Amino acid sequence: MIMVDASDGTGQGSSRRKWLWVGIAAAIVVVAAIISFAVTSGSGDDAKPSPSPTSSTSSSATPSATPSEEPGDADPSADPGAQPTPDPSATSETMPELPPVAPDEPADNRAGLVAEISAMKAVDGEAVQAGEIGGPAVQFTLTLTNDTDAPVDLGLIAVNAYIGEERTPAGGLVKPGAAPFEGTLDVGDSTEGVYVYTIPEDQRDDVTLTVDYRAGEPAFVFRGRVG
Repeated sequence: MIMVDASDGTGQGSSRRKWLWVGIAAAIVVVAAIISFAVTSGSGDDAKPSPSPTSSTSSSATPSATPSEEPGDADPSADPGAQPTPDPSATSETMPELPPVAPDEPADNRAGLVAEISAMKAVDGEAVQAGEIGGPAVQFTLTLTNDTDAPVDLGLIAVNAYIGEERTPAGGLVKPGAAPFEGTLDVGDSTEGVYVYTIPEDQRDDVTLTVDYRAGEPAFVFRGRVG
C-alpha cells in the first residue's frame, strides 16, 4: 500500500490565500491613490481666482472725462447775439446833459433850478497851484436860482470847460478871482460862483461849459463863443 502525504495540499492552499490578500491590498492602495489624486486636482481647480473683467467692461464703467454741457452752461460768446455791443452813449461813464444853450441864455432843468452865465470876461490867468498853466483865460460868473421845493447842496456842483468840437478840457485856475459855489442854496434863493479857465484867444469861438449839480441829474450846458 502506497501512503500520500496530506500536508502538501494544505501548504499550497495556504500560499494561494496569502497572495490573494496581497493582491486585494495592492488594489485597495491603487484605488485610494487614484481617489486622492482626483480630490487633490479638483480642489486645486477650485482655488484658482476668477478671471479679471475684460478691458471693454472696465472702460465702459469709467465716466467720461468731459461731461456734456447743460443748455444753461453754454458759452454766451459762441452766440454773437448773446452779448450785443453796448451803445457808447448809454454807458454809465457818460453823464446826462440838458440840451445846450447859448452862453447869454439861461438854462432851466424844468424842475425849478435855473443856471445862467451872468458875466464873463477875458483875463490873464495866473498859475499858483501845481498843474495850473497861466496865460490867456476867461473868467465866468455863474448864477444859480433855486425855485424847487428843496434846498440844493452847492458842495456837489462841478463846473467844467471844454474847447472845440472834440471837447478838449480847459485847465482850471484859481486866479484871478475864482470863487466856486459852496454851502446850501435854500428854496427861493440865488447865489453866484466864479470860475476861471485857460482858453487861448484863437480858440474861444466854440467853448462848452457844463454845470453838474447832482449825480444822475442832467447837467446844464452852455455852448458858443465866450470871452
